[in-house]
Amino acid sequence: MPHIRATVSVSLVVLVLSSIVVCHQNMAQSTSPRPNRDINVVLAAHDKELLAIADVVGVYAGTLQDSQTPCLRVMLARKNPESERKIPRMIDGYPVVIQVTGTIRALDRP
Repeated sequence: MPHIRATVSVSLVVLVLSSIVVCHQNMAQSTSPRPNRDINVVLAAHDKELLAIADVVGVYAGTLQDSQTPCLRVMLARKNPESERKIPRMIDGYPVVIQVTGTIRALDRP
C-alpha cells in the first residue's frame, strides 16, 4: 500500500505542476497587448509625435513580413540609434517597425 500512495502522490504533484505551467502560459498570452482601435485611428493619434523625432521622415500603416499582421511603420532618413531608441516598439497594441528609407522629397511636376 505505501508504494501505491507514493505513486498517487507523485502523480498528483505532477498534475498540479502541469496545471500551473499551463495556467501561466495562458496568462502570458492573454496579457499581450491587443489592438483596441483601428490602426488608422492609432496612426492619426500618434503621427505628429513620431514625425517630431529626429530623422523620422514618414509614418504609415503597413503589415509585418507575414503580410497579414498590421503594424505601424516608421521611416528614417538615416540609421540613427538615438532616434531609434525614442521610437516605441508597440503603440496601442500594434508593433512598430523601423525602416531606413533615406530622405523623402516630393517629385517635380512634369
